[in-house]
Amino acid sequence: TVEPLVREYLPPKPEVKKTEARPEPEPEPQKAAPEPRPEPEQRPQPERETLPVAEADWPMPTQEEIEAARGVRHYDLPRGAVMGLTIKTLGLHNVPVFDSDGKWALNNGVAHVPGTSFPWSTTPQRNVYLAGHRLGWRGTESHLVFYELDELGRGNEILLKNRDGKKFRYRVTEAFVTGPGDSWVMGQVRDRDMVTLQTCTPIPEFDKRLIIRADRI
Repeated sequence: TVEPLVREYLPPKPEVKKTEARPEPEPEPQKAAPEPRPEPEQRPQPERETLPVAEADWPMPTQEEIEAARGVRHYDLPRGAVMGLTIKTLGLHNVPVFDSDGKWALNNGVAHVPGTSFPWSTTPQRNVYLAGHRLGWRGTESHLVFYELDELGRGNEILLKNRDGKKFRYRVTEAFVTGPGDSWVMGQVRDRDMVTLQTCTPIPEFDKRLIIRADRI
């Protein structure tokens, strides 16, 4: 029996401590207003890194498409895919995973974010970071691939398999919601060997990111 998934959200911002009110100083005699100084030149602020996501004008699925997505779906591993993703709970088998966060990778399967871990990375800890569409495009492997990602529960299994057939198994341990700019979720966590799945939420706003994490077993 799969336990219900415990949702964890980002901690609230710490409250700013209020300082004691200081007595107002006595008004000074008025002086002639100084000449206005030119305002300092405003420097452009660097853009904040955001998690990968494609256009927001996805076609909404029909009821028939949603029912089909709730069934069993088998995928072929095309040339260029580095591994396959299987989540039996969601009926997904061997979804192609491409080592790119480009739109073409998201539109043709699931994207492995470059620079994050692989299951076979020789590091003390790993965070294999995979992003997929919630809706995606009709006629492609991305269509509704992560539509029911929020249905995963603690203990559900996630399987990654490389092109040589070696399997890497993980068990879901947590889920939470972040903003699109919270790139810290791509980083490694001390003493954890895990895979992280990301998709957009909620439907239809898609202004947040649903994060599912599973630890190696």
